[in-house]
Amino acid sequence: MQGQLLLAVIMGVLVYLGLTILGVKHALLLAVIAAVFEIIPVFGPTLAAVPAIIISFVDGGATLGFLTVALYVIAQQFENHLIYPLVVTRVVGVPPLLVILALIVGAKLAGFLGILLSVPAAGTIQELVKDIESRRAFAGDVEL
Repeated sequence: MQGQLLLAVIMGVLVYLGLTILGVKHALLLAVIAAVFEIIPVFGPTLAAVPAIIISFVDGGATLGFLTVALYVIAQQFENHLIYPLVVTRVVGVPPLLVILALIVGAKLAGFLGILLSVPAAGTIQELVKDIESRRAFAGDVEL
């Protein structure tokens, strides 16, 4: 949960900065919405983008609307490929490559539920392997 909250804060700040640079009205409120919806896996960020995109199209026209769409797509790609693996590595202790592989395998095997459970399962398996290795090393050190 710490990781999700950290991701929410980071994405809220990124969205706020991006919307402010683009000149979208209500940037702070839209950034708070983005941060809150970030806690909902997979669909949350998409749902959070809808109000910002609508406001951009209504207030700023097609150019601002499409720039806002691009902002959210870029922010999501940045999060999915860089921020998320780094945060999970820091909080859960699972290496970024293992996180990405776990998410891919989890999605293929069990869909949405697999995405939710893949990183904790990878962390558990990693700890189990470390425990087995340490027991073998300890058993190898003892001479009979």
